[in-house]
Order: sequence, then C-alpha cells, then structure tokens
Amino acid sequence: MEGKINIEKLQTIKNYALEMGVTTSYIYKLVKENKMAVLVIDGVQFVQSDIYPELPVTKRRKQ
Repeated sequence: MEGKINIEKLQTIKNYALEMGVTTSYIYKLVKENKMAVLVIDGVQFVQSDIYPELPVTKRRKQ
C-alpha cells in the first residue's frame, strides 16, 4: 500500500504553473518527459506541491 496523500498540497497544473511563474504547457512538457509526476483524480491532473516545492528542471530561460 502506498503512503497517504496530503490533499491540501494538491494543486491543479494551472495553479501550480501560476505559482511557479511558468506556463501550463511547460508543466505538461515536464510530465511528458518524465521529469515530473502528476496524480490523476477523475481525469484531472494534480501536482503534489509537497513533492515539488520547486521546479525539477533548473535550466530554463529567465524571464
């Protein structure tokens, strides 16, 4: 059995991207490249912000 998930730390991809200052497309790209994992509940993808307090990729263009 897997560990418990803290539902207070779940964020939609859109909200997580806004908080990190990146686009949702960038987050989806990281997920597709297996650099980030998401949790799917009823077809909605969530990021566990306690696992990813920062973006896992540091090489990105500065704004």
